Amino acid sequence: MGHTRRHVGRTARTGVAVAVALLVAGCSTGSPPDDEETPSAESAALRVQTVTGAESLDEAARAEVEGAVGDVLSDYVVEGFLGEFPRQDFVRAFESFTSVAARKATRDIDLLTAATVRDATAVRATELDARLSFLDEAGEVHGGTAAVHFTFEATMEDGSTRPLALDGRFMLEAGDDDSWSIFGYDVRFDDGDESSAETEPEAGS
Repeated sequence: MGHTRRHVGRTARTGVAVAVALLVAGCSTGSPPDDEETPSAESAALRVQTVTGAESLDEAARAEVEGAVGDVLSDYVVEGFLGEFPRQDFVRAFESFTSVAARKATRDIDLLTAATVRDATAVRATELDARLSFLDEAGEVHGGTAAVHFTFEATMEDGSTRPLALDGRFMLEAGDDDSWSIFGYDVRFDDGDESSAETEPEAGS
C-alpha cells in the first residue's frame, strides 16, 4: 500500500553522535513500521507523513518530496536540539531557512532550539512527528506545511531531567533545484515556561 524507508540526513555528515533516523510513511493511515524498523534508544525516529496534497504525484515522486522535506526537518532537529552538550552554537539550525526567516529565527533562538538548556549534559529526542501538507499543481509540488510535534528530554548537570516540547508548523517552499527551504514558522515551545514564536511569509513568496 505504501513504502517506508530510512536514511540519515546531515547527522552523519556533521559527525553528530546522536543519529536521527527518518521514517517516511507512504500511507495516509500512519501505521507504525515493523519491529525491525524501530530505532534504538540512542536515536530518535523522525516520522514524516503526508496527510494532504501531492495527490497528482506517483509513489516515487511523493517519496522523493517527502524525503527532501524530511532532510530539512532532520537537519533542523539535529543542529537545534541534539549533538554534543553542553554547547553554545545553535544558529546552524537555521541553515535550511531562507535568509529573511533565518534572521527572524535568530531572534527567536530560545523558542526554536535547545538554547535554554545549553548547560545540559545531554539532550535526546523522545518523539519526532511531522505531518505534511503540500501544494501541488499539474504534477509539480510548489510548497508545503509541516505540522510538527517534537519532544525532547534534557539531562541537566545535577542529574535531573527537563522535558522540552515544540509544537506548531513550518512553512516550506521548493527551490528550482528541488531543494526545500523553511520560509516561515508558527510554533509553541515549552521548556517549563511555554512561549510562542511566529514569522510572516516573505513578500513575494
